[in-house]
Amino acid sequence: MIVAGQHEQELLQDSARVALIKGNYQEAYAILTKAVKQYPDYAGFYFLLSRIAYDFKSHINEVESLVKANQLEPDNPVFIVYLARAQILAGNSVDAVHLLSRAEPLPNHTAESFDVMGGTYNRLCMYQQAASAFEKSIALDQRNAGVYFNLASSLKFCGDFSGARAAYESAIVLKPDYFKAHAALTSLGGITQESNHVARLRELLTIAASPDDNLAIAHALSKELEALKEYDESIAVLAKAKRQKSHQLGYQFERDAGIFKQLGLCYAENTALNKTGFKSDRAIFVVGMPRTGTTLVERILTNHHQVATGGELHNFSISLKRQLKSTSREFTEATFFDSPSIDLASLGEDYIDTTNYLTGDKQYLVDKLPLNILYGGLIAQALPKAKIVCLDRNPLDTIASNYRQLFSFHDSTFGYSLDLEIAARYYVEFTKLVTLLKEKYPDNFYLV
Repeated sequence: MIVAGQHEQELLQDSARVALIKGNYQEAYAILTKAVKQYPDYAGFYFLLSRIAYDFKSHINEVESLVKANQLEPDNPVFIVYLARAQILAGNSVDAVHLLSRAEPLPNHTAESFDVMGGTYNRLCMYQQAASAFEKSIALDQRNAGVYFNLASSLKFCGDFSGARAAYESAIVLKPDYFKAHAALTSLGGITQESNHVARLRELLTIAASPDDNLAIAHALSKELEALKEYDESIAVLAKAKRQKSHQLGYQFERDAGIFKQLGLCYAENTALNKTGFKSDRAIFVVGMPRTGTTLVERILTNHHQVATGGELHNFSISLKRQLKSTSREFTEATFFDSPSIDLASLGEDYIDTTNYLTGDKQYLVDKLPLNILYGGLIAQALPKAKIVCLDRNPLDTIASNYRQLFSFHDSTFGYSLDLEIAARYYVEFTKLVTLLKEKYPDNFYLV
């Protein structure tokens, strides 16, 4: 039997959904805001409002809408996993972990809900759980190339390279022009004269339209050509693609140079931030330029039975930006230099609280996000008992390996890697900062 008003609710929901699919956000928002006033107990409206908030990166509003949807339908696994994702995007990792554990045993999961669950576990650096969720998603729907790609990425973090290779290949079978999957497959290595993808990658390079797709394929082709000792073509292919991406990104080294200058002044003077931090010795930060051995040192440290691994965590910067009410994804000069009101003890405690789920029953946790080096002085003050292990590889090796690495370019964080000379200039500034931190915080800072 159809409940009174149910038909109209479904019509309103369908109208809002169609508007969203077409990208008519204002129309969808108008429909939904009117609908929730008329039918405040219909969960579907709040869920669609959360999709609008997500698309506009308003994750606090997204959380609010999903909390309401979850209150109305507490056993709906879709609402719970989307709420978990929203919480991690809003910086609430502990809440996200609890929500995922609630969602796991519930019935009526969909391929989509397991995919979202896997992605959220990945953000939490819980890669075994992520891989399991992606496998469950694939069991329900074998047609989504993106889920195979996500599974492969999780398996790679778990050390299952053969499984990752098979999953990347499955993604490519479903979507032959899946440029990221081709690049990721090549990154697993094993390239020989008898087993390579050079011909396929050359063909893909001719149809890669966007700078990001072009860069992904160029990196893969360059790596395979290098393995085949075709060095001149290898570097030429890479240089051309990097120039195109640099032009599109509009990266200017002067921005990073300004940040390093302000970091030096802030950490050297140590005036506005001269306060008492949170007294916990649990955190071990492994930092440095990318591609300098941070993973190797993490493996060495976590081989000890009392040391857990957290992977590359953004929790410190998230805790800082939450305190400063900043929504910027990038590290900027204004991140904390213009904010003398930072509560260092609260900052340190928040970092410890939001990473507890990774520590388990162990005494220490390794956070190996390389560019946490930029926060080095602030980490030493917010967590005065923390240890910061900084890697310093041979300069030419560091510069070349950063240039040859395919980074994510959602922002300009790794813009320096698009040009060999600029990468060298970035390394020089990094070295100056390392020297200062070693002198300023000798009890915290270790150079390897």
